[in-house]
Amino acid sequence: MVEVVKSLPLYRSHMAYVRDKMLLAKPNISVEEVVNRLGVTRGEAMVILWELRKTGEEVLAMLENCAEKKDMEYGFAALGGTFSVIHVGHMALLAEAFTRAEKVIVGVTSDSYAAKLGKKYPIPSYEQRVKQLREFLGKHGWLERARITALEDPYGPTLDDPAVELIVTSPATAYRASEINMKRAERNLNQLDVRICPLVVAEDGQPVSSTRVMLGEITVLGKLRKSLEQG
Repeated sequence: MVEVVKSLPLYRSHMAYVRDKMLLAKPNISVEEVVNRLGVTRGEAMVILWELRKTGEEVLAMLENCAEKKDMEYGFAALGGTFSVIHVGHMALLAEAFTRAEKVIVGVTSDSYAAKLGKKYPIPSYEQRVKQLREFLGKHGWLERARITALEDPYGPTLDDPAVELIVTSPATAYRASEINMKRAERNLNQLDVRICPLVVAEDGQPVSSTRVMLGEITVLGKLRKSLEQG
């Protein structure tokens, strides 16, 4: 059924609309709501949400299958984040990049830049954040293929590095990819392909984020703390 649905003429445009307009506004949107708002079949709505939204368990399963992929589509990819704590949303982002490119630039916000982001929790130091990132990358055999760099702004080396071919983003930061490509065009550099990761949601259907983890609402795997305590 999945391949049949994906071959429908309007599938890609429907998926883009759900991703950009519906899912960010209501992460826990149901199949029935997609059917009613877009006028698509239940089967198409199910496939769209399956592609665009993942649970922590699905991300972990995806990580287990990463080692099987050998053929890379790109030479160089790039992504960025604060990485206050490595959660399943970050895991999905990193897996997407390292299964598509031979080398990946991983931008990590510097302490000075992170301080300007208005986070609701104390952000660990750059050294602490890079240490846990390196440990995660090493665990999955990606460390030697990574180039970790400090970010002093939202763009980092993606604005002027001609080697970069792909940028990997979360749904919430996809607009940055458009900004980057506009700025690269001004510099007569190649446009980057853009890969937007699925939205990773916790048990309550709301997005997994470092803020929610650091404030004690959820675990890094997207489990609700209250349900764990009650269990």
